Order: sequence, then structure tokens, then C-alpha cells
Amino acid sequence: MRILKDESLAPKTTFKVGGIATNYYIPESTEDVRRLTKELHGEEYYILSGGSNLLINDKKHFKHVISCAAMDHDLVDNGDGHFYIGASNRIQDVITFVNGCGYGGFEELVSLPAMFGGIIYMNAGIGGGKNALFCIGDFIDHVRCVRRSDGEVVWMDRKECRFAPRSSVFQDNRFIIMGADITLQPQEKEVSEERIRKRKEHCRQTQKWGKGCFGSCFSRCDGRALSIWYKLFGRKRRGVMIDSNNKNWLINNGNATFAETEKLIEKAVLIHRVLRKDIETEVVIWK
Repeated sequence: MRILKDESLAPKTTFKVGGIATNYYIPESTEDVRRLTKELHGEEYYILSGGSNLLINDKKHFKHVISCAAMDHDLVDNGDGHFYIGASNRIQDVITFVNGCGYGGFEELVSLPAMFGGIIYMNAGIGGGKNALFCIGDFIDHVRCVRRSDGEVVWMDRKECRFAPRSSVFQDNRFIIMGADITLQPQEKEVSEERIRKRKEHCRQTQKWGKGCFGSCFSRCDGRALSIWYKLFGRKRRGVMIDSNNKNWLINNGNATFAETEKLIEKAVLIHRVLRKDIETEVVIWK
């Protein structure tokens, strides 16, 4: 296990805003993670996966931050469409691996800048509500994780994971995800390639990144409320701005700050409440 001191967190997020980790831990095995949870028992610590959907206070020092980058890189083909996927793998590498074995099903996730553990944590998927194409929880049989309260390794079945659109039990932050058993259906190489091509083309047309972006800002929101949000606060800003084409999309122009971004998100929430519309923030905020 490596431990870095006074590590900047901004470069480790897709939005490129963040403070300092006084102690930045990079565990390289399950045993490293178990030991850390026991050593840090009773102290506050944060888990950092791929860094998307994350807004970190840029004025704060966080005493303990654990990186998921090297915990478990296993990619195991168990035959007949059954795989074990380690949490530290980038989703693009996971898709390449399972497609190479002749299986698939979640190629559209290729556009996400995320590790597999973060994909599980968010129960990431494509589409929302009645238009949802899938969520990653649809493919998961069991999740292997370390329980933060005692450092024990536990396997949780799909029901215990409480998957719902953009939601899972892991958002209670009682577990550290190490990997998962998944089951996929056979899929021809040409089908996989076409799904990836279509998704990348869709993203090129609808998603702007500037010098940083979360991905979707809200997992549940109202189109009219977002339009009002844009009209009131969508003018071009030096720091953070709302995308004119995709109003559920915040862009870091290079000078975004935590305070400015948090305030802009709060205004969207307020507008929804005034209109009595449901809203749920997908971005996780480290205050």
C-alpha cells in the first residue's frame, strides 16, 4: 500500500475542483483495504473511485482519503457468460474484455469516465425513468465488498444491494466495493461495436466537457424547471456554466470553484421546490 501526503484532489476528479488529502491511501489488495478500515475505525474517511459525479470542497483539507485505483484489477471469465470484475477496472476496459469473450450488454457505459466500483455504487445506467435502457444492477449477481464497521469481506446478492435507478445500498457508505460477479448474454462482435459507435456519436453531439464536467448533474429533474434555471443563471460564466444544449450538464470553464458550483446546484433545487417538482442531485458533494 502506498500513502501520499498532502495530495491534491482536483486532478483526480472529472470536474477538476477539489481540496487536499492530508493522507491519501492507495491500497493494492483486499488485505490492504481491510487493514485500513480497522486502522481508521472511528475516524472520518472518504472513498475516491474514478472521480466523476463528485464535487469536492477546494478550501478544505481532508484528513483521510482512500483511492480505489489499485484495489482489485481482476478480470475473470468463469465461463457461460459469468464473470468476476474487479472494482479498480475502468469501464472501457471491462467492456473490451467481455466483448472479447463474446458477451455484452452494457456497451453504452463506454462514455462514462468511471471505474467499475463507481459504476456499481451509482448503479449507473442509460436513460431514466420509463425510458431507462438498463442499469448495471441488471447484470450483477453478487457484489464483493469490505464492511467498513469491522473490515470483514462480505458478498451481497442483488436483492441486498437494493438497486434502483441511480441508487444502491452502497450510497449509505457502509461498504467499500471490491468487485462483482456478473452474468451477460452472448453478443456478436459487430453488435458490440455498433452499440459503442452509436453511443460515442450520441455523446459527441450532446455532451460538452470544457475543462471539466461531472456527467449528468441530476438523476431526477424536471425539464421546465431546468429551462428556467438556465434562463436565470445560464449566461456564460468565467468559472462554471450550464450547457445550453444539455441543461442537466455543468461545465468547468477552467476557473470553477466549489462555492460557485454548489450555489448554482442549490438554485436548481430551489426552482424545483418552488414549482413542486421532484429533483435528486446525482453529484456527490464533499463539504
